[in-house]
Amino acid sequence: MPDIGLIELALIGLIAFLVLGPERLPDFFAEVAKVVRQGRVWLSSLKAQLDEEKKQITQPVAEAKESIISSVKDVTKKVSLEDKEK
Repeated sequence: MPDIGLIELALIGLIAFLVLGPERLPDFFAEVAKVVRQGRVWLSSLKAQLDEEKKQITQPVAEAKESIISSVKDVTKKVSLEDKEK
């Protein structure tokens, strides 16, 4: 998100006051707040969907990795036992 400070917000408010006037200013800011809220909900939903897709991709890879590691450990144990028997 953009980094907006107090001075920038005051300047935006002053310009909005001059352009819209005191009658329409509260309605304008209410609409802006509504749009910002909807944007946050949309971004949150999008993030949740992306996390779910990522999980669906990474979970099988992690399972395959664990399977390979387990197989390598088993083979290593067998080879080490065979070396000890000799």
